[in-house]
Amino acid sequence: MQYVIYCDESRHDGAPEHPFMAIGGLWVPRERKLEISRRFRDLRQELGLRAEVKWSKTSAKCLEAYSRLVDYFFDENDLSFRVIVVDQQKVDLNIHHGGDRELGFYKFYYEMLIKWITDGNEYLVLLDFKQNKGADRYGMLNRVLNNALVGKAWISDLTVIDSHQTPLAQLCDLLTGATAATWCGCREGSPKEALARHVGERRGHALTIPTAGPGISKFNVFKIELNQQ
Repeated sequence: MQYVIYCDESRHDGAPEHPFMAIGGLWVPRERKLEISRRFRDLRQELGLRAEVKWSKTSAKCLEAYSRLVDYFFDENDLSFRVIVVDQQKVDLNIHHGGDRELGFYKFYYEMLIKWITDGNEYLVLLDFKQNKGADRYGMLNRVLNNALVGKAWISDLTVIDSHQTPLAQLCDLLTGATAATWCGCREGSPKEALARHVGERRGHALTIPTAGPGISKFNVFKIELNQQ
C-alpha cells in the first residue's frame, strides 16, 4: 500500500522557554489523499478560514473553527498522527551528534518516521521547508531511511513542500504545535490552552500522557528516552 506522510516540527529552537520539542507526522493512504485534502479545504472555506492554518495563529477568534479542524482529523478514519516529544535540556550534542544540533534534529526525525513504516508499503514523505546549514540534510534522511528498510519497505521520495499550499500539512502543524505547547506549558485560560485541551479530549488522554508504545494508533504520542539514544 502507498502512504503520504506530512511532517512538521515545533519548539525545536532549543530556547530555554521551550524545554520540549515535538516532531509530528500525519499519515494518509495515497489513494485517498486528494479526497481527504479536498474535504479539508472545503471545511476551511465553510469555516471562513482563508489564511493558512497554523498553530501559532490560534486565537479566540478562530478557536471554534480550529476545533472543528481537529474534529475533522479524529472523525476521518484514514488519518493517523504520530508525534515524538524530546526533552531538549537532556540532548547531549557532543556525545550523540558530534556537536551538530541540526544533525541531531534529523536523527529525531528518523525516530519519528521509522517506527510507523511497515513492511511491504511505499511512502512519500513531505517536510515543510526549513533552511538547513547542511546542504544535504533531506537527501541524507532519505538515504538513511531507505538503507534501514532494504527488503522491507521503501521511501519513493522525501521532499520539501510549501505548507501554505498544502492543506494537510497545515493540519499536521496544528496537531504538532498543540502537542509541543502542552508539554512546554500553555498559558492557562488562553485560546491555545483551550485548543490543546480539546485535542486531548478527542484523543481520550491529555497530550502529556504518552501512548503505551510506538504501535500505530490514531494519535500516538511517544516521548523519546534520551538515555537510550
